[in-house]
Amino acid sequence: MGILKETMLSAPKDNEPHSKMGLLKIAGYVFAAFIVLSNLVYVVDPSEMANIRRMGNVVYNQPVGAGPHFKIPFIDTVDIVQVSLTTLHIPPFDVNTVDNQKITLDMNFNFTVPRNKVNHLLYEVGKTGNMDIADSIVPVVKDRAGRVFNKQNTTIISQNREIIQEQVTRAVFSAVSEQFGLQPHSLQIAQIIYSPTFVQSNENAVRAKNDAVAEQNKQVVETAKAQQKVIAAKGLADSAIESATGAAKSAVIRAEADKTKQVLDGEGQAARLKLEISAFNNSPELYIRYLQARAQLQWNGQSPQVVSGAGGQQAIVVPITTPGFSGK
Repeated sequence: MGILKETMLSAPKDNEPHSKMGLLKIAGYVFAAFIVLSNLVYVVDPSEMANIRRMGNVVYNQPVGAGPHFKIPFIDTVDIVQVSLTTLHIPPFDVNTVDNQKITLDMNFNFTVPRNKVNHLLYEVGKTGNMDIADSIVPVVKDRAGRVFNKQNTTIISQNREIIQEQVTRAVFSAVSEQFGLQPHSLQIAQIIYSPTFVQSNENAVRAKNDAVAEQNKQVVETAKAQQKVIAAKGLADSAIESATGAAKSAVIRAEADKTKQVLDGEGQAARLKLEISAFNNSPELYIRYLQARAQLQWNGQSPQVVSGAGGQQAIVVPITTPGFSGK
C-alpha cells in the first residue's frame, strides 16, 4: 500500500513538463493563426482607396474601395491612398522678389485624388506606393509660388496681394493637375513674412513720410496765419484808404461849397450893389456921394481903427483916415 500510494503521488509530477509544453504549443499555434489571419485580410476606410502589389506587379486594374479585402500573407503589399479632401501644409520657405528682397511664405494646399487617378498617383508618380506623395507635391507648389513672387516688387506685394494670390493659385492648380492628376480645390497663402531689413527700411520710410506730412501741415498752418495777417493788414489799409478818400472827398466838397458860397455871395452883393446904383439913375458917382453923405451922418467923431493881436500879445491900434474927411 505504501509503495502504491507513493507511486500515485509521484505520477503527476513526472507528467508536468509535458503539460506545460503542450500549452506552449497551443499558444504558438494560436499566435501563428492570428498572424496569418491578420495578414490575410486588410480593411480600406471610406475615405481611402487601395491596390495590391504582388511580386512587383499591380494586382488590380482599378483600385478597390472601402471594406475588408483578402491578400496573400507575407507576399502581397497593400498601397492605400486618401481620396477625400486633403489639406497639405507647405512648410515655410523663402523666395526672392524682383527687387532682391527675401520673403518667407507659409501656405496650405487643399486637393482630392480622383478615383481614376489613384493607380497613376501610386505607381506612376515618384516612388511606388504612397510613401512620398506629399514629398512630390510640396516642391512643385513651392516652385510655382516662387516663380510668381520672383516677378513682384516687395513694396507693392501687400497692395496686390489678391492679384498675386490668384496668380499663384492658377499656377499651382495647373501644375498639380498635369503632373499628378490631382483635383485642386483651394490654396491659401497663410503668411507673407518680410525680412527684418525690409521691415526696418519700410518703417523708416513711413516715419520720414509722416514727418514730411507733418512739416507740410505746419507750413500750411503758418501760411494760413500769414495770409490771415495779410488780410487783416489789407483790411486796415483799405479802411484807412477809404477814410482818407472820404476825408479828401469831404474837403473837396467843402471847398467847392465854400467857393460856390463865395461866388453866390459875390453875385448877391453885386446884384444888391447894382440895384442900389440903379436907384441913382445907374450913376456910380451919385451912389458914391450918397455913401459919403451917409457916412458923415453916422460918424461919431473918432477915427476908424484896426485892432490886431491874438492870444497874450498886445493889441496894435492903427488910425485910418477916411478920404474926403478932415475929422472936423
